[in-house]
Amino acid sequence: MATPLRLTKPATPEHLTLFLTLVDVLCDRHGLPVEARTTLRLLVEETCTNVVLHAYPEREPGSLTLELAYRDGVASIVVEDGGVAFAPDDAPPPELASDWERRREGGVGWHLIRSQSDEVAYERLSEGNRLTLRKRVAAP
Repeated sequence: MATPLRLTKPATPEHLTLFLTLVDVLCDRHGLPVEARTTLRLLVEETCTNVVLHAYPEREPGSLTLELAYRDGVASIVVEDGGVAFAPDDAPPPELASDWERRREGGVGWHLIRSQSDEVAYERLSEGNRLTLRKRVAAP
């Protein structure tokens, strides 16, 4: 098994590109198809953006760690942060039927994460959060 890719940076918007680049490295390393790259980038972008926007309210951003691995046709994404606890199951469902101009904010990111992942697992750690996503991805 290839060594997982791991990157830790402050949870700030300017580091999102680095986290997405890690997805590209994983996909290139394993020869994953374009569709897999697109889905994995979406999952990493939504997850990391949620950390950037919500994990460290009213204080300096802490760290965000992204770990990516691919084994036996499954890509795994693990995101850890030292932010406030959250409950993914409590995220409101998106109002997809409403007109976008009148739609309340929130829920679309979690809807995408859930609908594009084969497994979603959240753990509250002693000093933060760990979200693990798994996606079946066949290499060409």
